[in-house]
Amino acid sequence: MIEEAIQKDLNWCETLIQNNSSSFYRAFQKLPREQAQAVFAIYAFCRIADDAIDVDNNPEVVKAMAVKLAAFEAGETPDEPMWRALRWAFDHFPLNIRPFQEMLIGQLQDVEFKQPETFNHLLDYCYLVAGTVGLMLCPLLAEPVTMEAEALSVELGIAMQLTNILRDVGTDYRLQRIYLPEDLMSAWGVSPEDLAGPEPSSELIQLWEYLATEAESRYQKITTNLAVFDKKARLPVLLSLLYYSKILKRCRQARYHLLDRRIYVPKWEKALLYISANKQLTSFGQ
Repeated sequence: MIEEAIQKDLNWCETLIQNNSSSFYRAFQKLPREQAQAVFAIYAFCRIADDAIDVDNNPEVVKAMAVKLAAFEAGETPDEPMWRALRWAFDHFPLNIRPFQEMLIGQLQDVEFKQPETFNHLLDYCYLVAGTVGLMLCPLLAEPVTMEAEALSVELGIAMQLTNILRDVGTDYRLQRIYLPEDLMSAWGVSPEDLAGPEPSSELIQLWEYLATEAESRYQKITTNLAVFDKKARLPVLLSLLYYSKILKRCRQARYHLLDRRIYVPKWEKALLYISANKQLTSFGQ
C-alpha cells in the first residue's frame, strides 16, 4: 500500500505524462501499476530536463537538476513531487543512477549546439539524450536485467531519437540546429540550404532514407528479440517502436514534405497500432 503523500507525487508525475505524451502514456499504462508509476516518475525527470532546454532555453534548470541529482545519489531527496516520486521508484526497483546523470549531460550538450561531424558522433548524442532513457526504464521492463535487455533498451532509445531527428529536420533547421552529420551530408551532396525547403532535394531524400534505415533496422532487431523483456512489458515496448516506425512511414506517405510541416500519427491510427500490437503478441504466444 503506497502512502497517501507519495501517491499524490506519483499522481503528479502521471498527470504530467498524460498532458504531454499521450502515446507514451498509452504504451506504458498497461504495465503492473507500481511499475507504471515508476515509469511515470522517470518520465517526469526526463520531461522537466527536456523542456528546460527545448521549450524554455534555460540550462540553469538542468544544472540545478544535476546538483540535486548528486544530492539524491547521496541519500537526500529534494522536496519536490518529481524527486519524491523518483525516490520511491529507486526504493522499490533496482534503478541505476548513471543514465540519469548522462541524460543531463546530453541536455546541457544541446545548449552549446554543434552539428555532429560523423554518424558515430550522432549516435553518441542519441545515446546521451535517449539511449539513457532506455537504460533508466530497463529494470522496469526486464527482470532480471540482462546485458541483452540493456542493449536493446538503448537501441530503442537511439532509434526513437533518430526518428525524431528525421521528422523534425525542417523545424530544427529553422532553430539553427542541424543534426544530420556533416560527413553524411557531404557524402550525399546535401547542403544546409537544402534543409530550408519547402521541397526536399533528391539528395536529401537519399540521406533521409539512409538514416531511416538505421532506425528501422533497430526497430526490427527489437521486435525479433522481444522475449528478452518481461511478458507484461512487451506490449509497451512493441507499441513504442510501432508508433515511431509509423512516423517514418507517414513521412514517406507525405513524399518527404517535412521541411515546412510536422508529420504526426493521428489518434485513429494509434488506436489501430494498439490493436495490431496486441494481435502480434497473441499470435506469437507472448
